[in-house]
Amino acid sequence: MEWNRAVRHFILCLNLTSTSSTNQSKTGKQGSVHAWSSHISFCREQYINSTNMTTREILTIQLGHYSNFIGAHWWNLQESNFTYDPKNPSEVNHNVLYKEGENSRKQVTFTPRLLVADLKGTLGYLNEQGSLYDTKPSDNQLLWDSTKLEITSAEPSPKSPFIQNLNELDKAVDAETYNFESDVKSWVDYLLPLFHPRTVHSIKQYSHNCTQRPFNIFTYGRDLWATEQFSDNFADRIRSYVEECDLMQGFQVLMDSADGFAGLGASCVQHLRDEYGKSILAFPCLDFNNAEPSASDLVKVVNTALCWQHIGEHSSLYSPLSCGQVGWPFAADSRKFENITYSPELRYQSSAILATALDTVSLRYRTKKYSGASLSDLCADLNKLGRKAAATSLSLPFPMKMKMDLIDVLDEFEGSLWTSLTPSCDIPMDNNMQSIALRGIPEDRMKRPVHEASKQISKPAYKCSSVHEMMTLYLACTCHASATYLCNIEAPLKISLPYPKIFNNNVTEDGNIAGWPVGTNVNSVAVMAGMHSGSNVAAMYESLLEQTKRIRNIKKFHAFTDSGLEEDEFMECIHNLADCKEAYEDHYV
Repeated sequence: MEWNRAVRHFILCLNLTSTSSTNQSKTGKQGSVHAWSSHISFCREQYINSTNMTTREILTIQLGHYSNFIGAHWWNLQESNFTYDPKNPSEVNHNVLYKEGENSRKQVTFTPRLLVADLKGTLGYLNEQGSLYDTKPSDNQLLWDSTKLEITSAEPSPKSPFIQNLNELDKAVDAETYNFESDVKSWVDYLLPLFHPRTVHSIKQYSHNCTQRPFNIFTYGRDLWATEQFSDNFADRIRSYVEECDLMQGFQVLMDSADGFAGLGASCVQHLRDEYGKSILAFPCLDFNNAEPSASDLVKVVNTALCWQHIGEHSSLYSPLSCGQVGWPFAADSRKFENITYSPELRYQSSAILATALDTVSLRYRTKKYSGASLSDLCADLNKLGRKAAATSLSLPFPMKMKMDLIDVLDEFEGSLWTSLTPSCDIPMDNNMQSIALRGIPEDRMKRPVHEASKQISKPAYKCSSVHEMMTLYLACTCHASATYLCNIEAPLKISLPYPKIFNNNVTEDGNIAGWPVGTNVNSVAVMAGMHSGSNVAAMYESLLEQTKRIRNIKKFHAFTDSGLEEDEFMECIHNLADCKEAYEDHYV
């Protein structure tokens, strides 16, 4: 069913290459067939743009429920931003994160190069084996006596209204008919892409939201990795992906850091380092928590501290992500954005913001324009002096005002261009090693032609000949004593279902900021995101260290000690946090 839908979409794309998504958005509806665009690599974008281009592949790994919320939005965004117009080829090399394959019918597939792990009960309707490949054995392949089998069956998990609609070819997807805030219970409820059979791994040993046997301790995850049942299967999947790559550059790893996935993720990162020696960029993720303080908060703090210690040792670079200002598990304020309004306690919404940052900041090593840039370059730029942690920032939308050029926007702008998405760490404009990616500002929005320049011509920035040059000049003038790597592409970030409606009513259809309510659906926005290494990261470590020191004796937390955590190991973790804090307090070099 899904394959026929994908084929139909491909044919539609071939017939309607001149039809823009703008025309579709004017109707307020988009055929459900369009949601499955990237599952066929036999598409114009791949044929036109992938020839004669060296691809340095990356494998993405997602471990944990909230990390998969983020990942679902991330892959949705990538699919929404595929282009099929041969006259306007994509600036992004999608082969970096996607893989081409072939199913048993000799049909070409294009799926994320991805491994996902989550607990039993989170996958809902999603088939672990996917639906693009014939994975069900035929009757003559059975190696047991069917007459002696005991067969049990269960009702299929219900699909969200959005997913149900996608499965109906003749129905249009109308944004007004969905209430994602109430319909979304799991990340599969708004997931667009079809996965390769080896992508999804359900952890059968633990159930989601199980109070009798929760997966809430770092050492539970570490012990799970050590089991032959899990590690052999998961390691084999990693190896299969790696062996398919021609010039692999490394791994992206998203992991929940406040529960058992902290230990599982740390063990996975160590395995990647030991087995492959490639660059590893890790993102430990913290779900926003506005609940009242409780004893379980300290358990989450210990999990996070142990997670950071181990991924700091084995990863090339890591950046904690959270929409909470503090991040540690107790009631606190969320990160504020001037032109968006969201509910941080809704994973569906907060994860979309974090995914937007990841999709933009990763452009550095995914664009055709910077074909020589790599993941290892990013990590090497930011992990100087043994500083393995970096802060992630986001400007959403980038504040391009209506009828204003970039030169005027930058000239009038006051304050910081970005908002931190790293807990307990505000990112200043000064004294940083930083990598920044900007998308969505075309060259014709940079400045006016000479005969229309008026006051612009008197500004020093008017001499700049490109958006990249102008932004580089601006960052050099405003980010004192900072070393900045900047990359940019012209294409904005396309916004379509199921991305949440979080933009304020002063944001126009194409993402510009108006001085009055415009009340329209936002179809695209300019975005800037960055990763920064500077002295302010010390505040993040200090905040976590203070919380960890509240635990006078780890033996009082029996779940840790009963599952193998030694007191010496816990004390070593505290010392590690202190050492990391001191490393960022040194004078800027």
